[in-house]
Amino acid sequence: VEYMMGKVRVEKEEFESGLQRYYAVRSVFSQLTNNLFAHLGLDSMRLLSTSTREAMAKATFSKTLAAAMAHYFDEARGNLRRSDADVKEIMTMMEAIHKKFSVEHGLKLGTPVGFSLLRYEKEIDRLDDWCRTHVSSMFQLLMHEKSQLMQRFFEEVAVQVRKTFERANRDAESWLKAVMAPLEIQIREHQIHLKRRLESIKRIHQATDTLEQRIEELQHVEDRLFQQMKSLSQIGQDFADVLRYTVSAEP
Repeated sequence: VEYMMGKVRVEKEEFESGLQRYYAVRSVFSQLTNNLFAHLGLDSMRLLSTSTREAMAKATFSKTLAAAMAHYFDEARGNLRRSDADVKEIMTMMEAIHKKFSVEHGLKLGTPVGFSLLRYEKEIDRLDDWCRTHVSSMFQLLMHEKSQLMQRFFEEVAVQVRKTFERANRDAESWLKAVMAPLEIQIREHQIHLKRRLESIKRIHQATDTLEQRIEELQHVEDRLFQQMKSLSQIGQDFADVLRYTVSAEP
């Protein structure tokens, strides 16, 4: 029992050491998540829309107006590329920690679920092509007032870009929960398993101690009974001796 308790305690200490690494991973994971949403988040898109509107309002030539719209899409793509780099960094970290916890603690962790921003990049490309044809082409720039083009850009193009980023944000949030969930679940289950094993062995140890105490008590009772039997035997012997002496002394 002592050996079993010692073994579980060692496992528990090793697992607690692993937990410290897990908490460190959680900290890095939070930092990488913040980086991801700094690039993918809607705040950055609001700032981009504001700066693009200001640039278009200041534009005095058609070429400058078209350049402002092109810059808008370049920045949107840049945000997606930077977000994609953040996703890959998170994936690399999660793959490494899955492998480490599987080997060192026997957790049943497969390959983390993947995530790609490619569909959103393609949607931005599609919107850019549409804008170049229907809003920022030379024909459109010559045929419409700047105010009309600005209104069309923000009401028909920028709003669709924003919706694309909103979908990307929702999907990224779902992925981040899904990629961390298996590790969290396995760690909780392993903690519960170790705790139950330790408590079970403690109960066995306590039962063993109680049994040993009971055996010791019974041995004391047996010793007392043995002494009493010896005393009774001696009394019986003494009584027999007295009886024989009395009989032999009679005339």
